[in-house]
Amino acid sequence: MTIAAILTALGLAFATTPNPATLSGPITGGERGTPFNAVDVTDRGYLTEEYFLEGEATAYELSDGTHSADGQWRTRASADKADFKTRMLVVRPKDPSAFNGTVVLFWLNVTAGFELGSAGGEALRGYAWVGVSAQKVGIDGFPQNPGGLKAWDPKRYGSLVHPGDAYSYDIFTQVAAALGPERDRQGLDPMGGLEVERLIAAGASQSAARLRTYINGVQPLAGVFDGFIPYIDFGSIVPFASERGGARRGRSLASITADLDVPVIVVNSETELTSYYPVRESDSDRFRLWEVPGTSHVSVVRPEERSVEGSNWLAYTPVYEAAIRHLHRWIKDGIEPPKMPRVQMKAGDPRPEVVRDEHGNALGGIRLPELEAPTASHSGFGTQREGTRFGFLYGAVTDFDSEQLAALYPDSKHYMDAWNAALESLVEQGMILPEDAPAMRERTEAWAARLDGPAR
Repeated sequence: MTIAAILTALGLAFATTPNPATLSGPITGGERGTPFNAVDVTDRGYLTEEYFLEGEATAYELSDGTHSADGQWRTRASADKADFKTRMLVVRPKDPSAFNGTVVLFWLNVTAGFELGSAGGEALRGYAWVGVSAQKVGIDGFPQNPGGLKAWDPKRYGSLVHPGDAYSYDIFTQVAAALGPERDRQGLDPMGGLEVERLIAAGASQSAARLRTYINGVQPLAGVFDGFIPYIDFGSIVPFASERGGARRGRSLASITADLDVPVIVVNSETELTSYYPVRESDSDRFRLWEVPGTSHVSVVRPEERSVEGSNWLAYTPVYEAAIRHLHRWIKDGIEPPKMPRVQMKAGDPRPEVVRDEHGNALGGIRLPELEAPTASHSGFGTQREGTRFGFLYGAVTDFDSEQLAALYPDSKHYMDAWNAALESLVEQGMILPEDAPAMRERTEAWAARLDGPAR
């Protein structure tokens, strides 16, 4: 081996090892006296604490070629380095015996100009959940309308420093290293001494694009995560060069690389189907794609009154909760999750189209009870709305009128029989967790009562 080759190999080894970073916390005080977006989970036996992590981060670049659509990139750490100081919101069981060994690191979403994401559902059933401020907007907000952490509580968060999103991937890696099995437990320990065995990375929408980029370009070098759940994922990635150069990133798509050695579950609503279709991966011993037809990227609470072309109220969330448990078992016990049917699609111009049934609902996929026993036409594709550029994410719904409902269900019992049969099937398939089924049934029974009365 030449001297140049040896130096290159050594440089790569040093660059992909997380740089030593300094922890501080638990953070207290500030003008508001509480962490941003913290949820009270004490009644679930959980403790919420906030920590800061500061150090030096590196950016990444391709060593050759382009961000190919197959996700098989050749990546290296660049020479670009910068100081950072970020925060992590740690939500962990108070009782060590209640901890199952898995930490879910959540890449907080910053599309709105501030951070979105909180612990709930399956994450509070024995896991630890950590929200990571990986991106600059989450800390500093948009230049034209600062709404980040510093604006929310300057006294608490004024010392945070983010050098730009080109460094977000290494920042995420260093947070993971500070929480994982190999962390330094002699000093300050955000995990409170818990026996961490596995790290799962999760992120939604814009954060899913970040995770997809991380999976293909950083995980093969850093290797700190044991599994990933990008969800409501449009299949987009972020070219490294665009952010290193300060340019606005164009829209690029890429599959999850088939060479990955850790498992990935992608959970998508109907909204992402047409965008994702060109990079739709095949299921494998390291990958699952679960598509939930009839649901939308953003869902609303089901209104009491009949909705005519309103926002979609059907949510993919129960399947996402199941994905966390399946990925945990996949990593821990080697139990592969089910391979589920995909939503039926057909070629269209300029995008493929969803194939629909006589009610206007998509065919195929993971069919929630609301599609197996329909009371509305659901679409994952909404329209633009005045005052927001995100109206299309809310989907659309048209509830059936009284005549349509009467033709399908003579009364609430007939409806609930069909609905419950679909629910039981999904629980058996592992697509809905048994713990989530009772609340889903209770909400549906409350609505179904109208089938027996004048509200119909």
